[in-house]
Amino acid sequence: MRIIFFIGTVDLLLSSIGYLYYRQNLPCGRSTWFALAYLLLTLNAIVSRALSPSLPHFLVKLSAWAEGLWVAFGYYTLLFALVHLALWLIGKRLPFTLPLDKIAMVTLVASCLTVAFGSLRAFAPVVRTEYIMTSKLPAGTSYRLALISDVHLGRILGRSYAEKLVQRVNQLEPDAVLIAGDLIDEKIAYVQEENSLEALAHFNAPKGVYLAFGNHEYIDDHLRWQALVEENGIKVLRDASTVIDGRLKITGLSDFRFSKGKGPKAIQTLAWENNKYFSVLIDHQPRRMGGAAHLGYDLYLSGHTHTGQLFPNRQITKRMYQLDYGRKEFGKLTAITSAGYGFWGPPVRTEAAPEIVLIELNGK
Repeated sequence: MRIIFFIGTVDLLLSSIGYLYYRQNLPCGRSTWFALAYLLLTLNAIVSRALSPSLPHFLVKLSAWAEGLWVAFGYYTLLFALVHLALWLIGKRLPFTLPLDKIAMVTLVASCLTVAFGSLRAFAPVVRTEYIMTSKLPAGTSYRLALISDVHLGRILGRSYAEKLVQRVNQLEPDAVLIAGDLIDEKIAYVQEENSLEALAHFNAPKGVYLAFGNHEYIDDHLRWQALVEENGIKVLRDASTVIDGRLKITGLSDFRFSKGKGPKAIQTLAWENNKYFSVLIDHQPRRMGGAAHLGYDLYLSGHTHTGQLFPNRQITKRMYQLDYGRKEFGKLTAITSAGYGFWGPPVRTEAAPEIVLIELNGK
């Protein structure tokens, strides 16, 4: 309930600022129809996440879409309004008057176009390929690992979205699929409504499909969610490891907030025989690569950041995490953080595009 209250408060604040801005600067902003539209969309944004899953699913999905787009519109209205304010302050020092009403119209159009662009981008994933050579595997040995994270199945993203994900991953012909958390968005009931998990049972990965829990896995009943996931052929690694072909060790951590100790101790007990295997560590939040490097892990895979999702938020995530996106070496450890495949909240991405990371692992 706290997260619903927080998000509702943010939605109300953004909507209020936007309405007052347009009312002050645009003639249409003072009309009855404009006020009514703003009121209805704001009310939907506030109550959308509290709607019962027992309601007709198309209504829940429609409400979620409206909420997400409205929040993104409010966010960009706020940013452009701040630019407007800066121009107004500058204009007070100029010998002529700036056309502030036209600037406000530009704000309205630019906010709409930015949201439209971001919504199209959110459903246009790319494939990023990373190549790794290692002496821990015999020469001529290779593995293709498909890394996905932050799928966020739920109110907006359902069965058809999951099917397209499986189709795209299978086209890459991976040996194993590694999911770095946040497969679900919030309530299990939303996923079950469209039987979205069943689509993920069709990954074609001969060495297996593995999931490490992210923070969203704990929003609903995490034990029930784990059982449902494993019923569909996905092996959950919660502070656990498995070995493939006697060569490749896959370790999955529980999310940083819920793991058994948040520092190096969380992974120390799982570091057995790291010198014997090529050791892959899946950790949803990119926070523990230093400890992983010290304990002899070779590859660290994470997600979570979405690179901020909405521009210019990456300026925040770059300061929050050692590696909010991309690839970086920490001693002998290679760390890769994915921008994620889905989205949280607004169905809009104006930072890095959603992605699947294909890791070409070769022995030498």
